[in-house]
Amino acid sequence: MKNNVTFGKGILTAIAAWFGSTMGLLLPTLVLLFLLMAVESFSGILVTEKETLDHPDSHKPRHIRSKILMSLYRKTGCILTVLAALSMDFLIHKYAAELGIQADNKTLFGLLVTIWFILNELLSILKNAGCLGAKLPKFLSKSIRKIKNDINRLDS
Repeated sequence: MKNNVTFGKGILTAIAAWFGSTMGLLLPTLVLLFLLMAVESFSGILVTEKETLDHPDSHKPRHIRSKILMSLYRKTGCILTVLAALSMDFLIHKYAAELGIQADNKTLFGLLVTIWFILNELLSILKNAGCLGAKLPKFLSKSIRKIKNDINRLDS
């Protein structure tokens, strides 16, 4: 068992070192995404707890465990999507060089997908903050929604 843990840590360390040496701008963006994922999960749990306290006689199930699991599944899907986009960037950069095509930008899809998920997390955090009673400035949610729509339009 200890050898499996050590092997897993070694693999993760190698992957993190590779990401750190090849991504430049993308690494801080990924860190921001992971931080926002944690904040969004925590705020979602707080919203679930608040709804339970506000409506104790409601028949809608609001289980913290299911909220955490659903959030974990969604975030795992986001991470897998970012990894797929980064893999595409790597392949494009690697094979463009082999074909003699100059590809100066090492990250394109990975950065765009990461930013798209950051915007999703920000919108979700704002929604959760509103559910918790925070008065949100309209310009903030409108701006984030507009940026997200612009990225979606680029996707089409």
